[in-house]
Amino acid sequence: MANEKDLLAGVNVPEDINNPTDTEKKHLPVIDAHDSASIGEPITVTVEVGKLLKHPNEPAHHIEWLDLYEDKLYLARADFTGGKVNPKVTFEICLKKGGTLRAFACCNLHGVWEGDRKINIV
Repeated sequence: MANEKDLLAGVNVPEDINNPTDTEKKHLPVIDAHDSASIGEPITVTVEVGKLLKHPNEPAHHIEWLDLYEDKLYLARADFTGGKVNPKVTFEICLKKGGTLRAFACCNLHGVWEGDRKINIV
């Protein structure tokens, strides 16, 4: 991963997903969902930042928002108040085709981070 001054330059992802750094673990949005579903079947998707290693949650350092996409299609957003709400949210979505769910989370100090998960539609 780039040094901290570069974290605000774009969307951050772990350099090695199998061996993330502590900073990456704290900021990576982790998507929990079934690997497959039927067309139009509601899918419960939970996204959590800090699941791998707890992220600070205080007014001076917190996750501001979390967006969910299916590939490039915007699906939903959750906003968080620092020090008041843990950055974990559950959405119920319906997909017409398989693809990749992509979650973006914004830390007020360390920028935007992306996590993803493939979903198959059968």
